[in-house]
Amino acid sequence: MRQAVLQMIFSGTLRPGQRLVEARLAADLGVSQATVNTALLDLDGQGIVTKVLNRSTNVCRYTEIEIENLFLVRSILEPAAAAAASRKLQPEGRRALEDQVNAMRKAAREEDLPGFCLADYTFHQELVALTQNSFLIQASQAIAAAPFAYILCDCPSALPTDYRSLAEDHQAVVEALVQGPKTAERTVRERIAAWSMHSVRALESRPRERRVYAYR
Repeated sequence: MRQAVLQMIFSGTLRPGQRLVEARLAADLGVSQATVNTALLDLDGQGIVTKVLNRSTNVCRYTEIEIENLFLVRSILEPAAAAAASRKLQPEGRRALEDQVNAMRKAAREEDLPGFCLADYTFHQELVALTQNSFLIQASQAIAAAPFAYILCDCPSALPTDYRSLAEDHQAVVEALVQGPKTAERTVRERIAAWSMHSVRALESRPRERRVYAYR
């Protein structure tokens, strides 16, 4: 259910700032309203939607400053997660990550941005889960939006990214995990720095009237 809502955000069916009506989502997706409510609570904890009890739920809308802050936290948490995951890595964990890399490759070939974003999101969720550290997993949930944060600026076209190259960046992360904690930590830190610079520069290139947003 959570992935169904994410797919709607990635495809533009649900836009940043848009109010979500749980009864309508439940009808559209053929599930109960309780199921939708649970999924939205999860996404609220990940900074993807904002759910105000007894009021409304909206898709989050990020500003450039918030994306910079998001990547700042990401640059601390994800390298630590990569090092921890490397220590725990088993063949099935590597396969799970490579399944998502292959899904990214396929989506890149087919120019399927929603599919790419979903695989990217799942890759990072799988990586953190490999740490088996409940505190690190919980902390990382707050930055789950990082791989696709630019979409939450309501400007998916802001990034003329080579998505095939981005998929290979994730394959490099998998290979670094195999090589050991220090390599994994360094590789992830380098990749995040590059992704952050690219995202911020792309968003700064937008016309100014499209760059001013209220968050939550």
